[in-house]
Amino acid sequence: MDAPSLDSLRQEIDAIDTDLHGLIRRRAEVVGLISATKPAGGLALRPGREAQVLRKRLASHDGRFPSGAVYRMWREMMSAFTLIQTPGLKIAICRPDDQPGYWDLARDHFGCQIPFVAHDTPAGVLSAVRASTTTIGVVPAPLEADSTPWWPLLAGKDTTLPTVIARLPFLAMPNARARGISAFVLARIDAEPSGADRGLVAIEAKNGLSRDRIAAALAKAGLPAFTSALDQVMAGVHHYLVEVPGMIADDDPRLRDLETALGLEKGCAAAIGAYAVPIDAKP
Repeated sequence: MDAPSLDSLRQEIDAIDTDLHGLIRRRAEVVGLISATKPAGGLALRPGREAQVLRKRLASHDGRFPSGAVYRMWREMMSAFTLIQTPGLKIAICRPDDQPGYWDLARDHFGCQIPFVAHDTPAGVLSAVRASTTTIGVVPAPLEADSTPWWPLLAGKDTTLPTVIARLPFLAMPNARARGISAFVLARIDAEPSGADRGLVAIEAKNGLSRDRIAAALAKAGLPAFTSALDQVMAGVHHYLVEVPGMIADDDPRLRDLETALGLEKGCAAAIGAYAVPIDAKP
């Protein structure tokens, strides 16, 4: 049997491209139908659902086409569809002049269609998100060396305060400027489960708490053991950022049990969001 000619192979690629384009347009139509069933306004973003879709796509992928390219294609589509459903959508990014990689990290995740606005500090990002329900924030992941940590502010009760809804990178990409850094995504929506998640709990204490004491209190309150615990001090007050497996809602009664176990006042332990556990690309 003769091998197919170059022209016939190119015609097949043209036909495949036509089919792909038609499927993308059909996907947009279905997204429009879904959008029509929702109340107008607000942020049309489903971080847990997106994580599930991406995990499924990468788990089922094989062949020579790079996994990272599959990820970028789906991320670009999902972000574009979010923009279609959310007029005025913007991404506020903390990108100091000496840390340009955060811009790349956000672009890898949110694509090239959504407008980006750079801010010098996490406080600027937080202010932008609080000012608009259709602004998403990207801030550096917390470090104990931070002199002005942003995350304790999320433990307040103001309805304009956002929550953590994702962690970047969800899939590490080969971008030199973004290697070795991580960021949290903030939005004025609730985090949602993806099936493999980390919940974030902020604890405020007048006196220092050992990690062993926090671990014992979590167990006594019926909460899962922490995967990490960050300790920062502001104005003489200790703030702890505790990550635990799963999702923790702010009205979870176990948080009040945690406060009791730690000997804290009511309201000193608060859920500030969650994120889907990042995945690795297939070789």
